[in-house]
Amino acid sequence: MPPRKAKTGSVSQQQLDFSALLEGSVPEKSSYTVSEITALLEAAIEEHPIIGHAVVIQGEISNVKRSSRGHVYYTLKDEGASINGILWASTANRLTFDLQDGLEVYLTGRLEIYRPSGSYSIVGSKMEPVGVGALQLAFQQIKARLEAEGLFMAEYKQEIPEFPQRIGIVTSSTGAVIHDMLRVIRRKNPLVDVLLHPVKVQGDGAAQEIAAAIRELNHPHYRLDTLIVGRGGGSFEDLFCFSEEPVVRAIFESQIPIVTGIGHEPDYALADAAADYSASTPTAAADWAVPDLQAILENQASLARELMEAMAEVILYHEQTLDLNATRMVELHQSYLENAGHQLMQKKERLLSRFDMLFQKKEQGLAESVSVLNAYNPLTTLARGYGVASTSEGQVIRSVRQLKTGEPFQLRLADGTVSAQVKQVQALETIPSPNLP
Repeated sequence: MPPRKAKTGSVSQQQLDFSALLEGSVPEKSSYTVSEITALLEAAIEEHPIIGHAVVIQGEISNVKRSSRGHVYYTLKDEGASINGILWASTANRLTFDLQDGLEVYLTGRLEIYRPSGSYSIVGSKMEPVGVGALQLAFQQIKARLEAEGLFMAEYKQEIPEFPQRIGIVTSSTGAVIHDMLRVIRRKNPLVDVLLHPVKVQGDGAAQEIAAAIRELNHPHYRLDTLIVGRGGGSFEDLFCFSEEPVVRAIFESQIPIVTGIGHEPDYALADAAADYSASTPTAAADWAVPDLQAILENQASLARELMEAMAEVILYHEQTLDLNATRMVELHQSYLENAGHQLMQKKERLLSRFDMLFQKKEQGLAESVSVLNAYNPLTTLARGYGVASTSEGQVIRSVRQLKTGEPFQLRLADGTVSAQVKQVQALETIPSPNLP
C-alpha cells in the first residue's frame, strides 16, 4: 500500500491508536467522546484495504439534486442498501451525460465522513453508466431531448441556394479535409467566394468553438448564402462534439442554410439531423453546396437554343395567323362591300321608285293646277273673241265711267295690243255684275 499523507482532523497523539486498540496493545477506555469515535471511524476507513482508497461501486442513482454552486448530491443504492454521494462541481461539469433518477452507474470515489453530522458519503471522482458508454448515453439523451423539442423536424429545413455566391466553411484549418473541399469547389465553380472559419473539431471546447463560429458567420455583413460544417472521419468520441447540444442548437437557429459533412458515410452526428442537408463526407458536402459552372453554362446554352427555337415557332405561328387573319379580313371586307353595294342598290331602287311616284304625283297635281289656271286664264277668254281694256297707266277698265271722251286707252286682245282713243262714252242700263276673280 503506498504511503498516504496525514488527513486533517485525524486522531491526535493523545487519542487512542485504533490499530493498537484492535491488536489489544492499548487498554480500552470506559467512555469515548463523539469526536474520538468519529476519529476512530475515519482512521478505520483510511486503513481499510478496500474502502480506504478509491473504489468503484455499482448502483442506481436517485434523488439527484444540483446546488446553486454546481455540486451534485444523490443517493447510490441497490436492493439491500443505499449510500449518499457527492460530485463536486469540478467533477460534475466533466460529465458528458445527464444524471437522471434510475440510471445505473459505476461510481469511482472515496468514502469520507462529515464530522459535524457524523454522516458518511462517497465523494465521486468519476462516473460512467452501466451497459453503455458515457458518450453513447449522452448522445441518446441529447437526441431524445432535442427531438422532443422539434429540432430535427423536416418542416424547419431550409432550401439550399441553387446558385450561391459566397460560402462559409466551419472546420479545421489543418489537415486534408479543407484542402479537399477547396479543390472540389474550385474545380466545380471558381466564381464562388469561400470564407473559412477555423475551429477545433474534437476535444474539450470544440463544441463551443463550432457553435460560436456558426453564430458568427450568420452576421449579415459576411453576406453568406450557404454554410458547410464538417470534418474528416474519426471515432465516435472524436465526432461527438458535433452531437453536443450547443452545436445542434446553433445549426437549428442558423438563418443561413447549412450543409453538414461529418466523418464518412457510416458516421452520424446529431448535427446531421439538425442540418438542412446532410452529406456523407466533407467533400460530398462541398460538391452538393456548389453548382457545376460548366454544367450551368451548357444548360444555359441549351436553354438559349430552346428559346430561339421556341421564338422561331412563335414568330412563324403568328405570321401564319396574321396571314390567315389578313385573308379573312379581305374576304370579310369584300363580302361587306358586296353586301353594302347590294343594299345600296336596293335603297337606290326604292328611292328612285319613290321619286317616280312623287314626280308622277307632282306631275298630276301640276296638270290639275294647269287645268285650273287655264280655266281662269284671261288669255283663254281672250282667245274666244274677248278683249281687256286698260288705261294708259295699265289699270283695267271695268266701267265706262272710268273713261272720258278723247282719253287714250289700251285694248288687249288674244294676239296683241291695240292703242285707241275714246270717241264717245255711252253707258248701258245697269245689270248685275258677275263675280270676277
